[in-house]
Amino acid sequence: MKKLTMIEKVGYGFGDLASNVVFTTVGTYLMFFYTDVFGISAAVVGTLFFVTRMWDAISDPLMGIIGDRTESRWGKFRPYLLFTPVPLAIVAVMTFTTPDISESGKVIWAFASYIALMTLYTVINIPYSSLPPMITDSAVERGELASYRMLLAFTGGLLVNAGTIPLMNYFGDGDQQLGYQRAMMLFSVIMMVLFFVCFTLVRERVPPLPQTSSLKSDFKVVMRNRAYWTIIMIGVPVFALLMSPFAVGMYFFSYNVGDQSAAAPFFTLGTLGMIAGAVVCIFAVKKICKRTLMIAALIGSSLTISQIYWLDPENLRGIYTIVFINQFFLGISATNLWGLVGDTADYIEWRSGRRVVGLATSSATFSHKFGMGLGGALVGFALSSSGYVAGAEQTPEALNTILLFMSLVPGTGALLIAVITSFYPVTRKISEQAQAELTIRRNLAIAETSGEEVTLASDRGILYTR
Repeated sequence: MKKLTMIEKVGYGFGDLASNVVFTTVGTYLMFFYTDVFGISAAVVGTLFFVTRMWDAISDPLMGIIGDRTESRWGKFRPYLLFTPVPLAIVAVMTFTTPDISESGKVIWAFASYIALMTLYTVINIPYSSLPPMITDSAVERGELASYRMLLAFTGGLLVNAGTIPLMNYFGDGDQQLGYQRAMMLFSVIMMVLFFVCFTLVRERVPPLPQTSSLKSDFKVVMRNRAYWTIIMIGVPVFALLMSPFAVGMYFFSYNVGDQSAAAPFFTLGTLGMIAGAVVCIFAVKKICKRTLMIAALIGSSLTISQIYWLDPENLRGIYTIVFINQFFLGISATNLWGLVGDTADYIEWRSGRRVVGLATSSATFSHKFGMGLGGALVGFALSSSGYVAGAEQTPEALNTILLFMSLVPGTGALLIAVITSFYPVTRKISEQAQAELTIRRNLAIAETSGEEVTLASDRGILYTR
C-alpha cells in the first residue's frame, strides 16, 4: 500500500487539534467555571462528571457499532467529521453559558448541556479515532498518525491554556460569565473549520475483509480479547493523570499559591511538555516497542510529579519545571496509547477474523473521556469532603487535598498504570506478525473477488497461491 504523505498525516492531526480546542477548555476550566463562575457546588459537579461517564460506558460502544456499520460515499467514519461539528459547536457554547435562573435550574442546565456535549463528542471522536486502521495497514504509520494527532492535539491545548484567561478577560471586561461564553464561541468556530480541513485531507484506503454483520459476534470477540480490556485499564488512569494537574491547577494557584495569574504559565508549560513528548514519540515508536515505551514514560511521570508535594508553593520555578517534565512523560504515554489502539484493532481481527475497528476504538475513547471525567469527579468529591468553599479562605484540609491531587495522587497512579501496562499482550513482534498475515488475507480476498490468480508471501515465508 502507498505510504502516507506528510499532508495526510498532518491533515489527520487537524481533527484532534479541532477536538482539543473545545475539549481542553472543558478539561481545564469547566470545573472551576461551574463552582466559581456558574455557581453550583463541587459535589454537584463531581456527580455530574460521574453520571456522564456512566452514560459514556453505553454511548461509546454504541457509536463504535454504528460506525462499523456505516456505509457512505465518504467511507465508514469520515461522514461524522463533516456533519457533527455544527451541533457540537452550539452545545459547547451552551455549556459555558450562565442562564439567569434559579440554582436548581442551573443544575438542570449543567446536566443537560454537559451530557449533550459529551454525547456529540462521542459521535465525532469515535469515528475520528477509528480512522487510522482504515487509512493505513502499517503499524509504524499508525504510530506516526497517533504522534501527529497528539502533537496537534497538545498544540490545541497550548492555544487554549495560553489564551482562555486573556480571552475571557478581554471579552468579559470584568464579567467572567460573559467572557467564558464568548471565548467558547470563538473556540467553537475554530473547531468547525479544523474538522472540515481534516475531512478534506484524509481518505479511508484499507479495504475491509468480507464479513457478515453480526452484533453478537462483534461483542463476543471484543469482550473476550485481553488487549481490549488492557487498553481500557491503561487509558482511564492515563487520561485522568494527564488532566489531574490541570483540573486542580486553578484551585492550587488561587488558594495554595495565592496568585491565580500564575496558573497561565503553569498550563502553558505543561502543554509545551506534552507537545515535546508527542514529538519524541514520532521517532521513538519507529525503534522501541510501544509497550516498553509506555512503561518507561509512566515511571518517569511518577518520579517527577510526586516532587511537588515537598516544594514550597512559592517556588514557582520549581513547580513549572516539574509540570513541564511530567507532562513530557505523559505526552509520550497519551500519544503512544492511540498507537496501541490501532494495533489492538488489528490484533482482534488477526485472532478472530472479524474487523471491528469502531468497537475496538471505543475502548480508548471511553477511556479518554472516563479518565478525564473521573479525574475531575474525584477532585470535586475530595474538595467537597475537605470543606472547600468557593471564593473563601480555605481550611488546611482543603489546601492539603488540593496539594495531594497536584502531586502524590497522580504520582502513585502513574506507577500503578506502568504495572498494568506490562500485561498488554501486543508486543512489537506480535504486531508485525499480525500486520503481515492480515495483508495476505486482504490481498487474497481482493484476488478472489476479481477472479485473478495471485501468489503472495508473508514475512514468515508462507506462500499462498490462488
